[in-house]
Amino acid sequence: MIFPVWFKWTAFSIVIFTSLILPLIFFESSFEIYAQNLLTWARDNSFLISITVILALTADVFLPVPNGLTNTLAGAALGWPIASFVVWIGLNLGAIFGYCVGRFFGRPIAKFIVGEKDMNNAEKSSKDFNVIGLIISRPVPGFAELLTLAAGITRMNFLKFITVVCLTNIGVAIVFAGLGAAALESSSSTLAFFGAAILPALFYFIYKKFYKI
Repeated sequence: MIFPVWFKWTAFSIVIFTSLILPLIFFESSFEIYAQNLLTWARDNSFLISITVILALTADVFLPVPNGLTNTLAGAALGWPIASFVVWIGLNLGAIFGYCVGRFFGRPIAKFIVGEKDMNNAEKSSKDFNVIGLIISRPVPGFAELLTLAAGITRMNFLKFITVVCLTNIGVAIVFAGLGAAALESSSSTLAFFGAAILPALFYFIYKKFYKI
């Protein structure tokens, strides 16, 4: 039996709400305590947090860094304006690194850096690579890194690449950092979880649905 798309998304939403969102609502008071402790600590360690976030996002090409969680926590720890800038820098450096690996490193070295599986996937992606795919992949876990590798493999003009990436990353940084900052300000564990896990998952499913590579 084949279910319609609206039914699948409705069922998915119900499962997420009842199994993840609803239980989090009951832990709001606990989250408020952690939020205040985080805010106090972050005020004295903002530079360290900024460097850590930038390094983590730069290394995302070859390390399993959960961008949604990293970006959301940055917003909670640094505040919306600073976190948006820090996340934007990290995302851009990570994209440039991925591009350089794909374009300038030999395949054996590139495979050593990013892993054989990711390198093979990037090469497959490069066959159907285009600017639209690069844009919509930016908030998508996994595919964001693969498409930067694909851009390098196809020798996309670097100025064009960095322009597209930098502009798109502005929106990504603002949204995720904003969710983290809002979660801390409102002491909402539900909002924090939405930015760290639910939103990246939704972007992933949307990407897989409308842009298959």
